[in-house]
Amino acid sequence: MSIFERYDDEYRGLTSQISSKISDLQSYSTGDKSPGLQLTAGLLRQADDLIKQMEVEARGSGDRELQKKTKTYKKTLGSLKADFEACKQQIDRSGLLAGAGGEDRNRLLQTTDNLGRQNETLDNARRVMAETEDVALEITEELGRNREKITSARSKVLEVSSMTNQARRLVHSMSKRETQQKIMMYGLAFILIGAIVVVIYYMQKD
Repeated sequence: MSIFERYDDEYRGLTSQISSKISDLQSYSTGDKSPGLQLTAGLLRQADDLIKQMEVEARGSGDRELQKKTKTYKKTLGSLKADFEACKQQIDRSGLLAGAGGEDRNRLLQTTDNLGRQNETLDNARRVMAETEDVALEITEELGRNREKITSARSKVLEVSSMTNQARRLVHSMSKRETQQKIMMYGLAFILIGAIVVVIYYMQKD
């Protein structure tokens, strides 16, 4: 079993526990829910740390399927966090309202609603940041692939350039050899003509 597969199994176990704990918190109508809240918060932190380790492992492996799976797990964990926060707010609201009455209860309810909207705004901002991080990661991966293509193309250009230089040197060498051969032919022709002239001269003299 690979490291990522061990992380995968551990993540599934954690998210199952977290879902169960949130359901328990929502189903309890009375009693102290602080221990359950603390335990669930701890499980969420463990899952968050585990997701970070899975991201590092997926990036190191270069496997796009593992990277996609990690992104999906990250979104699932984000949903669980949102459910936990909503549950926690509901528990806090119930606790406040249980000890207040009349006008104070209405004020507390309004304050809790405002806090809920603020938390929702913060959650939306976190989601936008997470999506932005995912887009930045994809752009970085695409740049890496393009860099590899550019490097490969550059190597091919250098190879073609080297072959061109070799061909140029070969043509130059052949041209030089041809010039030398022409000079030798002209020299031999000149010597032959001179010899013929000398022979003719002596024949006429005799």
